[in-house]
Amino acid sequence: QAAAARPGGGPVPAERPAAAEPRQREPQAATTRPEPARGAAGRAQRLFVKIAADREQTQRLGRLQALLQQHAGPMPVVLFYEREQRVLGLSDAYNVKPSPDLIREIGEIMGPDSARVK
Repeated sequence: QAAAARPGGGPVPAERPAAAEPRQREPQAATTRPEPARGAAGRAQRLFVKIAADREQTQRLGRLQALLQQHAGPMPVVLFYEREQRVLGLSDAYNVKPSPDLIREIGEIMGPDSARVK
């Protein structure tokens, strides 16, 4: 086969294949976390759980851990260890959906008035 000639001499360059269309990406699910509830002052609310000195037993803390996981939701949880006056913010794995039932059940484990949203 002979190469085709173009005006002015020389072979006609071979036709280039059309550029491939960029592949469309599959839509991905949103990975944003739900926004936490906000209080009257516009600050994010959290569930505070007071751990009284006489309630720091491993068994009670394990029950609290399981309870928080059963009520998963968007609200962060903070533990307040009364004896040490220490505050501990829990990881997102323990965020909860607050409800009267959750507050009541925490009270059964950690004592009355031990849970408060603020």
